[in-house]
Amino acid sequence: MKTRFLMATAAAAIVMVACNNEETDNWAGEIRLSSGLAVQQVNSTRAANDIQSGQFAAGEKIDVFINEAVNAGETATTSYTQPLVYTAGGDGSMSTSPQPYYPTSGKDVNIYAYYPSGTVTSIDADAEQVEFTVKENQSSDDDYRASDLMYGTASNPVKRIKDDVNITFKHLLSKVTVTLISNVGNPDLTGAKVELLNVQPGTTFTPSTGTITKATGEKKTITVMDKGTNLSGSAVVVPQTLNQEVDGKRRFIKVTLKTGGELYSGELTDSNGYATGAIEMTAGNEYKYEIKVNLTSLDITSSITEWVTGKPVKGFAEME
Repeated sequence: MKTRFLMATAAAAIVMVACNNEETDNWAGEIRLSSGLAVQQVNSTRAANDIQSGQFAAGEKIDVFINEAVNAGETATTSYTQPLVYTAGGDGSMSTSPQPYYPTSGKDVNIYAYYPSGTVTSIDADAEQVEFTVKENQSSDDDYRASDLMYGTASNPVKRIKDDVNITFKHLLSKVTVTLISNVGNPDLTGAKVELLNVQPGTTFTPSTGTITKATGEKKTITVMDKGTNLSGSAVVVPQTLNQEVDGKRRFIKVTLKTGGELYSGELTDSNGYATGAIEMTAGNEYKYEIKVNLTSLDITSSITEWVTGKPVKGFAEME
């Protein structure tokens, strides 16, 4: 009997702790958010595949728009600062001040988010489109991140709930990753500069739909890596057709050795040896190029992954 009494007492204690924990949560209707990128800590050093492919870095700013979901002709009872600037915690968490709350009317809300912060100022249906341009030099983490245009939404409309509302983000642009490998002649690749040639840097972004137009602007050279010790790096570009023929030659990737030697990618071929010609880049894909650097040429293999796996591509490049 004594044993039964102790077991019953323990069970009651567990129930009381659970109730107390729920009560001490002190939820007062605040809207709690988390980001939808997979949990992966981003390192502070330049790394080809880690920068915001898995998680927003701690301290990064994200703009969030919250609107009360009202019917046509109804007036919202609650208004929100637009945008609310959230700070990423590096682990999927997001926080802001002042804290937003669900509408007192009990209605649902719609939530939209944009990155980088400062890109969008309004999401009205009739709002003007926003011009966006990637950075020409993305050899630093900050400039790479500033080029990584993202759009995120919750499962709208969002009902009143104390649990975190997950915002699923998607990359609207394309990612190019280049990895250098010293090959014939054992060239020293430390401090090499890698550039993408003939890239249109701009696009037009529609905040209300999270869509972009085709690439715009004068063609530029986008720097992936420059005088660093890492032999792998990435850059973000607006989806477009690259490696097009210019003056009878195809030029897409340029590698400049610290000795001054310049090597250019040439005609790319697939695994069967057929020329692939121009490269049609699409949003949300990562294009990976592994480059074996010889003293007088480049041997290139490539692949496409989601950031749609494609066939390997090979290429040849020469010294000029």
